[in-house]
Amino acid sequence: MKTYTLYFVIFAVLIGGGFLYYDGARQQKEALEELLPPPPAGGPENTSFPPLPNAPVEIGAEDHMMTPPDDANGSGMMEAAPLKEFTIEAKKFEFSVKEIRVKKGDFVRINLKSVDGFHDWVVDAFNAATKQINTGGSSSVDFKADKTGTFEFYCSVGTHRQMGMVGKLIIE
Repeated sequence: MKTYTLYFVIFAVLIGGGFLYYDGARQQKEALEELLPPPPAGGPENTSFPPLPNAPVEIGAEDHMMTPPDDANGSGMMEAAPLKEFTIEAKKFEFSVKEIRVKKGDFVRINLKSVDGFHDWVVDAFNAATKQINTGGSSSVDFKADKTGTFEFYCSVGTHRQMGMVGKLIIE
């Protein structure tokens, strides 16, 4: 008989604790919702940016990056800067590409694919980094090579950089 009483007390404490936990979570949710601004009139469809007037849309068009010209010819027109694209595979403590050479003013796109492990690609001098990705994943980063020199790129995961997962970005 005492064991049934003990089980009943434990059961009652668990039920009471669950109720208090649920009630506290509900009150916390309500308090947080009071801090949020009201939703926009008309519902969630009005939360996106309006379309640009007269903006042409090209399905399947390639992404071209532009840079202002030197305006040596006085045209005032925008000119496309060269896009240099590199696909790099990352695996245990090494990149498939050890050296990247581009010219100053080029736009650079790095497509990183992880074939083994968790990796990213970082070059501090241009504040450029891919997302950290796992085996089979991919991530890209774009940046403008706007200064000359030799810069180190590396994997920032754990001790991968110290283990030799580095390379050179040379901008001429």
